[in-house]
Amino acid sequence: MADGPWRCSECGTVNEPVANSCRTCGRWPSLFDLQESVFEETELEDLRAPAGAYVPDEASVEAEAFEPAPIEPAPIEAEPYEVEPVDEAEGEGSRRRRAWTSLIVPIAFAIYILISIVFGDRG
Repeated sequence: MADGPWRCSECGTVNEPVANSCRTCGRWPSLFDLQESVFEETELEDLRAPAGAYVPDEASVEAEAFEPAPIEPAPIEAEPYEVEPVDEAEGEGSRRRRAWTSLIVPIAFAIYILISIVFGDRG
């Protein structure tokens, strides 16, 4: 990366030190361009403020300190919900159903294995 502004050897445009390519022609700088493009302080001031351009004094520019407005979160109102009571009979029926379904699958698998062993040897 260049230490200071560099001048393009093709079109003569003065580019910023961090520029990867010339802003006018798009040519990438060579190491020779970067080494030869050393400007004196007077040349740099001329490049920064072209003739006739308005440059404000630092004392005339007033900036206010930015103070963001505090944000207060809105209160969250929780709505109460009702829990329906579960009947004892309905709870037992669903437990029985789950027990049967959990037993049917292993029993069916065991029957399948037995049938495949018994009838699998015939051929």
